[in-house]
Amino acid sequence: MKTTSIKSRCCMLVALALAAGAIPSIAADRPLPEWLKRATVYQIVLRNFTREGTFKAAEAMLPHVRSAGVDVVYLSPFVEMDTDMDKSGWSNAQKRSGFNSPKNPYRVMDFNKVDPEYGTFDDWMSFQKKAHALGMKVFLDIVYVHCGPNCTIKDAVPDAFQRNEDGTVKTTRWKFPYVNIASPAVRKYLIDSTLFWMANGADGFRCDSGDLVPVDFWEELAHECRKVKEDAVFINEGAGIEAMQKAFDANYGWPWSSGIRGFVNKKVAMRTHAKNKSLGEIMDRMRASEAKYPANTLRFVMMDNHDLASPKTDGDDRFDRVLPVEAGNAAFVLMFLRRGLPLLYNGNEIADPALTDFFGPVGDWKRAWKTVDWGRALQSDGQKRLSLIRRLAELHHDDPVFWDGSQEWLKAGEGVNVVSFVRRQGNRAVFVAANLGNTSAAYTPETSVRFDDSMHPILSEGFERRADGTLAFAPYGYVTVELAGYETARDDRP
Repeated sequence: MKTTSIKSRCCMLVALALAAGAIPSIAADRPLPEWLKRATVYQIVLRNFTREGTFKAAEAMLPHVRSAGVDVVYLSPFVEMDTDMDKSGWSNAQKRSGFNSPKNPYRVMDFNKVDPEYGTFDDWMSFQKKAHALGMKVFLDIVYVHCGPNCTIKDAVPDAFQRNEDGTVKTTRWKFPYVNIASPAVRKYLIDSTLFWMANGADGFRCDSGDLVPVDFWEELAHECRKVKEDAVFINEGAGIEAMQKAFDANYGWPWSSGIRGFVNKKVAMRTHAKNKSLGEIMDRMRASEAKYPANTLRFVMMDNHDLASPKTDGDDRFDRVLPVEAGNAAFVLMFLRRGLPLLYNGNEIADPALTDFFGPVGDWKRAWKTVDWGRALQSDGQKRLSLIRRLAELHHDDPVFWDGSQEWLKAGEGVNVVSFVRRQGNRAVFVAANLGNTSAAYTPETSVRFDDSMHPILSEGFERRADGTLAFAPYGYVTVELAGYETARDDRP
């Protein structure tokens, strides 16, 4: 009864807002919340995060998550899943998983109920209260492009699903019914649902397959939510420029994340932006993509997430399964210190090598073997990764040159597999570089980069600046150091 009354108040808020008239456009230069620019985000997939797979078990791990420097916990969908056993309505990856379960977190049955396999609504409330008490915000993953065939939205709204010309339900490439966003009643239903979760602890939302949903819906949703909570955050799992300008606070930096992940891990290169590409080509593609957006665009950057870690994507070739811990460390240095919103996934902070799969129901014993190996935290590789992540999160959060400074990419090292850039704020300039190759590398940097021999590196491993000015890196070596000066972004090597 308590949750129903809250939901009713949320519905009234939406109804009044919609009656007021047109939705004003959200300006492209809408200031980002400062806490978001400083944040490190941590994705939790409940099924894979602990052996138990429940809110209660995950809540017990929140002090560890916070200790890694995390500011935001982002939860993959935990709402009630569709139980329809007709496999023609299952995704291909769901069928290939071998669990023979209809319950896919992205095939929603009820947008407003906690799925019983994770616990109760009270368990969710306890989880979010604990996260907030520890100083973290909580983001939810909302899936509004499609839903399950038996989703309760169709009982509430007659035209809930899109239809083909012959009257049959139109489905997405995942074989789930398309939600009919064109329907005003559907929009209201989904806005009500979003406000319901905001009233019950959510601070922001990751919007699944956001580019497949009309921009004007996201604009309307963001507007309504920000009337209730001014700094409510929306992250697009997409790259639409108009959507970024009108509704979202961040979008996915796929050219960066896919390219760097594929370059570091050759076993997955053929299915990433690194396919048959040199590091310079990968970086040029990324730079060209990012140049299309306003300068203040915040990109969600990652080496791993629920899709990438699963058997349908990297699987047995997941980077911390096949590479030395130093390889991931070098990539994380770049990921945290470049301009962006860094994401850690389920155990990245301890170099977890587990083969996870989010299709396994909590009640299936096979799922328990596809969860984070927390014993890794007691091993040297896990401890080395955790120590670095804590320092990187601290720098990203506390040093304004990293959370608020401009960024200029450098190219001189890319021929020897070194990515480098300069972060600037006021009179400060900080040089960041990492060797993403498994062999030693050395190069002469741009002459516009002026080093001060008296400055000790902020971070450094496997790095040396030689007497002749050459920068030398061990395999997967990295450095972050304050510069004596930096003039301009140009490749002016002699």
